[in-house]
Amino acid sequence: MNLKTYQETKLQHTENLKQTIVEAAAMLLQEQGPDAVTIRRVAEKMECSTKIIYNLFNKKDGLIKLLYLEGCKLLAKSFQSVKRQENMEDYLRALCEAYWEFSYNYPNYYQLMFGGAFSEFKPEEESIYATTTALQQFTQVITEAIEAGLIAEKDPQEVVCVIWASLHGLIHLYLGGHIESLETAKALYNKSVTKLIRTYMQSSTW
Repeated sequence: MNLKTYQETKLQHTENLKQTIVEAAAMLLQEQGPDAVTIRRVAEKMECSTKIIYNLFNKKDGLIKLLYLEGCKLLAKSFQSVKRQENMEDYLRALCEAYWEFSYNYPNYYQLMFGGAFSEFKPEEESIYATTTALQQFTQVITEAIEAGLIAEKDPQEVVCVIWASLHGLIHLYLGGHIESLETAKALYNKSVTKLIRTYMQSSTW
């Protein structure tokens, strides 16, 4: 029988409480958007004092950071749900579709992570690393395409950044209301995906 010490039990309780508070904040984020995620609103949802939350997270940034990391987990799961395909172009297209689905299903997480929804929050090294990890599957596929001679570029990370920046720009325009129609935004997104993939893959034959 493994008996936990008082300190171990206290630490576990603290971690469980922090996770529950993050879940409460995540609910506010998803249901009402970034503006609803305040220490006071989270405390109201938890039916506790704001002091408890400040003691656990130090300040709002500590809570937002954990929400950011939760978003990275959701993004990683979106990519991981894509089954490997033999045709590299189809595989890349499916991964790009997963990125769109993430932004569509979790728009407030997307705005938190990539849209500057919390202007006072600046991602630190751990958050940036989590983002890179979430994109790892995409990076691996690009690396394989380069090694197979399907893409002429030498730096897979650069290719990922170019594709990511291009698709993010379109998603950000849609979420910001600059493209009013979902159908129009999705059609433009699909066209951008096709052009990006084919441009990179055709470059290997030049």
